[in-house]
Amino acid sequence: MGARLRSRLDRIDKPPEARNAIEGNVVNMPTTPTIMQGAEPFFFAGSRIGALCVHGLTASPQEVYWLGKHLAQQGLTVLGPRLAGHGTTFNDLRLSRWQDWYYSVLDGYHLLRQCCDQIFVLGISLGGLLSLHLAAHEKIAGVVAMAAPLYVEAKGARFTPMLRYVVNTVVTFDRANDPLNERVLQRQRERGEPAVGRVAYYRHSAAGVAELLKIQQAVRADLARITAPTLLVYSEKDLAVSVRNIDLLTDGLISAPSVEVFRLKQSDHIVTNDVECDDVFERAWSFIHKLTG
Repeated sequence: MGARLRSRLDRIDKPPEARNAIEGNVVNMPTTPTIMQGAEPFFFAGSRIGALCVHGLTASPQEVYWLGKHLAQQGLTVLGPRLAGHGTTFNDLRLSRWQDWYYSVLDGYHLLRQCCDQIFVLGISLGGLLSLHLAAHEKIAGVVAMAAPLYVEAKGARFTPMLRYVVNTVVTFDRANDPLNERVLQRQRERGEPAVGRVAYYRHSAAGVAELLKIQQAVRADLARITAPTLLVYSEKDLAVSVRNIDLLTDGLISAPSVEVFRLKQSDHIVTNDVECDDVFERAWSFIHKLTG
């Protein structure tokens, strides 16, 4: 079964540019996207308990690879899909809708259903929102939402639905001076992995942020439908997503049988790659192990 799943991984992300293949009477065949080194989806065969690990906006499966590897070492079957429009070109992201991202997760869920009796979904940032959305609509054994931005506090975010038609990029980051990238590089070398650093676009598109706002709205409407045990992971030093999201989520998850909170003290936003990542991995495994015996 593991080999069959691996053979299908390349098909779980449909290029968003395929929607724009027909212009008038002219058919433009979309090209196959080239995946960035380190942005490939990953799969580890294990037990009948599955873990679906979902990365965040502008990032790639690299962001949750260590988490997935840790869970696989505990015996779980683990899949880390690549979200549509990610890990290829920035223009692919600009052409993506939040539904495209969700369908990537949904495809991964159905792949795991072929070999797993129970499925846990774990996501960071946008991946956390997608995980919550999945739990509201599918049979999920438990949810781990890490740094999930139920609300964005940046004042300019509300203008992105209009800006998407005017500009492509709204924020650019300097990869060369990113301390997290240096930390990831160092740890990759220590682990004997290819030293590729963080595999991400290092810029946000107006269209991408606008779609993020849309999925936030969808998830807020979904919260009461979630009946799976939930673990929320946030950091007090997260400069992107406030810990105030914890209260907003716990107030909305009225149907979840349990909502646990794990607060970090030193990490920034990408808690799966930052200084407390090992604590995050162990806490996620403890949450799953408790529910599976």
